[in-house]
Amino acid sequence: MSTWLVKEMRELLAPFITLLFNRSLVTGCFQSEFKQAIVRPLLKKIGLDASDLKNYRPVSNLSFLSKLMERVAKRRLQAFLDSNELMSSQQSAYRQHHSTEMAVLKVYNDLLMAADSGLVSALCLLDLTAAFDDSTPSIMIYFFSDLSGSSVYGVSHCSGSGLT
Repeated sequence: MSTWLVKEMRELLAPFITLLFNRSLVTGCFQSEFKQAIVRPLLKKIGLDASDLKNYRPVSNLSFLSKLMERVAKRRLQAFLDSNELMSSQQSAYRQHHSTEMAVLKVYNDLLMAADSGLVSALCLLDLTAAFDDSTPSIMIYFFSDLSGSSVYGVSHCSGSGLT
């Protein structure tokens, strides 16, 4: 469904989209149509050799409704984590009013406080920008599923739409 059509008909479509999203969240099934994406190659960094396929990463463009569903799920999950105090106060990623700059300032402040107290500190930094470049997705899915004991997607693989 095209974005302009959903926006144009939002008042008419809103109850149906709400029902679809709520049913999806309750049943744990995600419409197979929402999983389809247009995948395009994107150069990892400006200046890399454009003729070398290793310098590209796949970028998936999902449908408008899929992105909307993702936003709804994120907000619900974030509200649950916040209301049950399940997320560390030090967690910066994926949180409003938190940033990597805040995380760096926290580390910097901790190092200064330790130095002021006469303590010796060591900081180990890892560059993970290319960590998963050569990873096979199926191996990563198996690895993370094995670690958590459940589906890596958090959504069951439903036969059919699962939302009838």
